[in-house]
Amino acid sequence: MKPYIRLWLASLYLFIMGTVTLAFTAVELFLGVIYQSLLVTSDALHGFMDSAIAFISGFGLYYASRRGRAFPWEIYRVESLLTLLAVLAVLGFYTYILATSIELSREPTPLWMTLLLLAGGAVTYAMYLWERRNYETLRLEILKADAAHAKVDASLSTAAAGAVVLSNLSGLIVAETAAVVAIYLYVLYEFSKLAKDAAYGIVGALYRDASLQEKIREALAELGTPLDVKIRRAGSFLVVYSLVGVSPDMTVGRLHALRTRAIRAISKLHPLIVHVDIKIVPRRKEYKRVERERRA
Repeated sequence: MKPYIRLWLASLYLFIMGTVTLAFTAVELFLGVIYQSLLVTSDALHGFMDSAIAFISGFGLYYASRRGRAFPWEIYRVESLLTLLAVLAVLGFYTYILATSIELSREPTPLWMTLLLLAGGAVTYAMYLWERRNYETLRLEILKADAAHAKVDASLSTAAAGAVVLSNLSGLIVAETAAVVAIYLYVLYEFSKLAKDAAYGIVGALYRDASLQEKIREALAELGTPLDVKIRRAGSFLVVYSLVGVSPDMTVGRLHALRTRAIRAISKLHPLIVHVDIKIVPRRKEYKRVERERRA
C-alpha cells in the first residue's frame, strides 16, 4: 500500500473515531450537567479532549497524504501547537470545575447513569478493537498509541460505573470523588505526554531511530557518500536532512536523476516522512585530485 493511501485511511479512521466520541460525549456532558454529576461531567470532558486530539491528528494525516513540492511542510508544526492549546483549554476548564464543584456531602449520581458510563466504555472498547485491527493493516504508530489510549479509557469508564454503584449502595460519595480524581490525574498524565511530544514537534527535535537512519544511508549510497543524516520532527511527522559527498566528475543530469531517486526511496521508508532535503557537496579527496589534474 502506498504511503499516502495509508495516511489518508488513517486520517479517515481518526475522523470517524473523533466524531463518534464527540457525539457520545455531548450527550454525556448534557446529562452530567442536568443531573449535577461531577463524575459523568468529568468523563465527558475527558472525551472532549480525546475527540479534539483525534480531529487535529486526522487533519494532520490528511494534509500529509496530499504533500507535494508546493505544500509548505512547516505547517505540520501547527498540528502540535493546536494539540497543545486544545489540551490546555480542556485541562484548564476541567481544573476550574473540579476546584469549584467537589463536595463530599452532595447526592450520589443516579444509579441508572451507570448504564451511560458502561455504554461509553463499550463504545470506547469497540474503537480500541477497531484501531488495533487498523494498526495491523496500516502499521502507523499513531493508531497503535490511540488504540492503547482507548483501552485505558474503557477501563476508566468501567471503574467510574463501579464507583456510582458503590456510592448508591453504601452512601459513600467519596467513591465517586476518588473516581473523579483518578480521571483528573490520568488527564494530567496525558497532558504531560502530549505537551512533551508537542514541544518536540514545534521546535523540530531530533528523532532517534538507528534502524531508519541506516536505511536512509543505504538509499543515499547510489548518489554518493552520506556524510550526515538527521531526522527531525515536524509536528507528528518527520523531516529528513542529509549531506552527501558526490564525485565531482558526475554530470548535472545524472546528479539530478540520482537525487530524485534517493528522495523517492527515502520517502517510502516511513509513512510519516513528509519532506526529504538532500544537500550535495563534492567528495573532498576526489575534488582535490580533480583540481590537481586541472592545474597540471
